[in-house]
Amino acid sequence: MKKSMIYFLLLALPVTSFCQKKYDTVTDIKTGYIEKSKNQKTAAWFLLGGGVALIGTGFLVGDDKEASFDDAFTGALMAGIGVLSTIGSIPLFIASGKNKRKAMNASAFIKLETVPLPQKQSFVQNSYPAFSVNIIF
Repeated sequence: MKKSMIYFLLLALPVTSFCQKKYDTVTDIKTGYIEKSKNQKTAAWFLLGGGVALIGTGFLVGDDKEASFDDAFTGALMAGIGVLSTIGSIPLFIASGKNKRKAMNASAFIKLETVPLPQKQSFVQNSYPAFSVNIIF
């Protein structure tokens, strides 16, 4: 009984570990890419705005002529983190644009495909309808 229970658990483990969401239709793919693009753009704007605010605050804190060394160091540190945050927003803007382009380029259509079929002693081009999904990366 213990062996069969262990075997069952060993067989059930891969089934649950390989589950993932699959897109069923082209509209689901478009929706997924658009949602991802919006989330990335929101994060990019947040990083950019926070970075600019930190740069400004850092200059205000460290610019005071009567400021001690600690205040100047704190201001420089805040401005440095703001610069890094601003630079970090650039890849998110780029990725957001790529995902938006992927969403706009995804399409589905029906087209006629041809296949050569042997008939008697020659090949004849025969047409058949085919469903095509196009996702450009």
